[in-house]
Amino acid sequence: MPAQLPPESHYDPKNLGKIFALVAVVLLLSIIGIFVKDYSRQWKDYQRQFHALEVEKTRIKLDEQENDLAKNNEYQKLLKDLEEAQNKLHEQDSKMNLINGQIKAVDTVKRIHTKEAQFAKAQYGALKYRYEKALHESQMDASQLKNRLDDLVLKIEKLRLLLEADDADMKAKENMMAALQKNFKELDKKRSAFTKKTEVIKRKLKKTDLAQMSAANQAADMVRDLPFIELANPNYKIHQIVLKDIPEDINFMKTQRVDRCTTCHLGIDNPDFQNAPQPFTTHPHLELFMDKNSPHPLEEFGCTTCHMGRGRGTDFISAAHTPRDAEQKKEWENKYSWYELHHWDQPMLAGPLTEAGCFKCHENQTVIKGAEKLNLGLNLIERADCYNCHTITKYQDWPKSGPNLEFIASKSTREWAYHWIDDPKSIRFNTWMPSFFHQSNNNDAESTKRGQQEVHAIVEYLFANSKPFRVDAIQSTSPKLGDEKIGKELVASLGCLACHQVENQKTKTPRTRDSLHREFGPNLIGLGSKTTKEWLYQWLKDPSQYHPGGRMPNMRLSDKETADIAAYLIQDKSSLVNKPIPPVDNKVLNAIVMDFLKKSSTLNESQDQVKSMNQEDKLVFAGKRLIREYGCYGCHQIPGFENEKPIGTELSEEGSKDLERLDFGFINIEHSKQAWFKQKLMNPRIFDKQKVKQPLDKLKMPNFNFTSDEADAITTALMGFVKDRPGHAKMADQSMKTAFINEGAKTIRQLNCQGCHMIDGEGEAIQSTVTDWLVAYQARDLNDAQAVTKSFSPPNLVGEGQKVQAQWLFEFLHGPTPIRPWLHVRMPTYSFHASQINSIIKYFNYLDDQEFPFTDIYHPNLAKEDLEAAEKLFSKDYFGCASCHIVGHQMPGGSADSWAPDFALAAKRLKPEWIVKWITNPQDLLVGTKMPTYYDPNNFNASAPSNILGGDAKRQIQILRDYLLTISEHPPQVKPAPVKVEDKTNQAPEDHTQTNQSK
Repeated sequence: MPAQLPPESHYDPKNLGKIFALVAVVLLLSIIGIFVKDYSRQWKDYQRQFHALEVEKTRIKLDEQENDLAKNNEYQKLLKDLEEAQNKLHEQDSKMNLINGQIKAVDTVKRIHTKEAQFAKAQYGALKYRYEKALHESQMDASQLKNRLDDLVLKIEKLRLLLEADDADMKAKENMMAALQKNFKELDKKRSAFTKKTEVIKRKLKKTDLAQMSAANQAADMVRDLPFIELANPNYKIHQIVLKDIPEDINFMKTQRVDRCTTCHLGIDNPDFQNAPQPFTTHPHLELFMDKNSPHPLEEFGCTTCHMGRGRGTDFISAAHTPRDAEQKKEWENKYSWYELHHWDQPMLAGPLTEAGCFKCHENQTVIKGAEKLNLGLNLIERADCYNCHTITKYQDWPKSGPNLEFIASKSTREWAYHWIDDPKSIRFNTWMPSFFHQSNNNDAESTKRGQQEVHAIVEYLFANSKPFRVDAIQSTSPKLGDEKIGKELVASLGCLACHQVENQKTKTPRTRDSLHREFGPNLIGLGSKTTKEWLYQWLKDPSQYHPGGRMPNMRLSDKETADIAAYLIQDKSSLVNKPIPPVDNKVLNAIVMDFLKKSSTLNESQDQVKSMNQEDKLVFAGKRLIREYGCYGCHQIPGFENEKPIGTELSEEGSKDLERLDFGFINIEHSKQAWFKQKLMNPRIFDKQKVKQPLDKLKMPNFNFTSDEADAITTALMGFVKDRPGHAKMADQSMKTAFINEGAKTIRQLNCQGCHMIDGEGEAIQSTVTDWLVAYQARDLNDAQAVTKSFSPPNLVGEGQKVQAQWLFEFLHGPTPIRPWLHVRMPTYSFHASQINSIIKYFNYLDDQEFPFTDIYHPNLAKEDLEAAEKLFSKDYFGCASCHIVGHQMPGGSADSWAPDFALAAKRLKPEWIVKWITNPQDLLVGTKMPTYYDPNNFNASAPSNILGGDAKRQIQILRDYLLTISEHPPQVKPAPVKVEDKTNQAPEDHTQTNQSK
């Protein structure tokens, strides 16, 4: 038996087909599975749900429209009239049929005549050519051709007449038909106007509602969404917006931003879906966002420009949605199997942070309309002076707001300075001076001892390097005794409380943008422990002598006023400053000095240097290094630190920082930028917890004791500080006009003008204190005080640009002069730079679209007749202008709460065109003003006194304007109006007088 040959392969050919068959089946099933999974995408389910919801809402809308029409009596009457017209039209059917037959007969004849005319014109062209050629060649038959041509012209003219007759006959018969149908068509046109919306909804339903479709259309609608066939024009598809001028930075490469958010958020720009569930609900504030007529149309700005996230994602997770809190996170994990896209740098902003996206395009604006949380965050950053330690592009040229420490020895004592630096809030509970000591990373016993010596060192350096304050400034005027009670009233009435508080009790009221105006300056408590009466007197008399670049203005106080206010403020003392101060501990002090020396010297060299220093040298040396270490010079002017750089991390693009660059340490919080920012703001040193660090390596950011809401607002701002910005075309208005407005708004913010004045819809924080003053010192009850508060408050500056002349405003800002002498609140004198004054003047003018800086010079020229007419209008028998307004040295009667500005300043102060607008309709320029409206806007000429200038309202206003511009400090003699009045109806002098009393 022959030996069996070994197999030539490692597989059995008989089983190979089975394996191939099995693999093919698995592959086929895999392909089918992939196909099914791709076909049944989540967004398709959303679109099916939205389609059903849209049909339902459309049906409801149609029912509402039809119900409204059914209840509309005018529409129901119209339907009856239309039915009657239709019946009458049916009665004329035989006549209309006859006319239609005649129209058709005329039309047939007209077509025959038209063809004959066209043929004749063609013959004419050919014959004309033959005739012209015969003339040119002197042919014998030229005369015959001429005769034929003339005959043809006559024929054409005859046909033309026939066609004109046909047209006239056709028009006459059509007019007869139109006359019969006229009433019906007019009524039908009115019906169409009523049912226009209803018809649109019906047409929409026919396209979307299967129940409204024919069987063929239903089948076609189903087929178009089948696999493969859906590639043509499916009902359910990805909606994509390609955004121009808004690039997206992906892996260091700028690409065009693409948003597919509306694939699921289908009702985002449709107001009909305001109450629909997510993801179909309407975007809030369509007047600002999404609507095509809003400043941010969907097709131009998309969604991720503001909300961030992954615009190309088409499901809940790949779009990089971010939950607003732990509760929503848990809900999403259960409902959507949500997880964070760790490798996407810009996840979607959580709901409470959405306003952060506004900052991208509106960085240069002081106030971003509609973004209140972001505005509060920016205001808190400004008030906490974060930009002094952290470079922020928006605030790169803002001044230091902390007190000048160059002359501290003339102002305060070492003991007070020690307690203040050690724990500022123990002296002034709501101070904006942050706490560096007794924090979470330096409140243990050892760190507390070190902190005490650090404070000693800082105080020693400040006082050792304090510059002598000018002796002549201190001794120029010796303070008088002063009256505390009068001083307290002066503080309440002069306007000090627009920027300062004098509050010893902590309130639970949360900070708002409005309340921050009254925290612009420090709370004026405990000054008796901080400084001397002499220093306070000199400071109040002229703050610029001590701090030339400071924000405190000159209130132009008299010696007596200054002494009274100083006496009131100096009497309040803090008991905490009497606490014992720990002595200098040389051992701890040596350790501090060694820590600094070891950074640049060897250990032996450092020890030798320490031995060579006495105690004062060590304190000064350590104090200087600690001031640099903590960045105190960021907010304060300190000798020796004039050119130092900010110590903090730059925050200009902090919102774009990679999450991996944030050290969460051992703190159990959500690993997100917003959570880290908030935790840092609430407890800046907490990330040192359970870490082993040397003293100089510890976190140093001080604690401002922000509340949770305040930290949220600042976090919103930080999340908006990003590098990913839209192109120039999509940035907020970048015109020169807007640049001037933004620059002026910045100056106004830096000077806290809105603490007193209403400017561009914000301000007047002082008014609550004016009410308190009226109750406490003017014997008014609360209701009465609230009613007249505006009369005793600084003026509303709405429309100031179109109201006052630029030159007058320039001079007034340089040296304020009284305009409303009855006011106790005093306009301060600021040490303005020329650029600041110009920015404010430009701000008001460009805000009101005024020509700047040059305007026409107007010289009033009153004829005798005009002067007499103006005097009548001005007199008490007509408008009674002097009953409310001051006229030079002549004061009006009545109480001060009804008085109005001095007319003697009008020529220099007011713009002539504004005076005309103001007299015409003051409410149009300043809603709520007490100035009466003498000329009814709805009945303009009829409301003018008819016996003056023939009742010409426009001319009356012009001559009254000219008259006001001629008034000087010595008012003209106003002639009394005639006793006999021709037309009492239009004059109504009694009513005018009553109105003036409430002006």
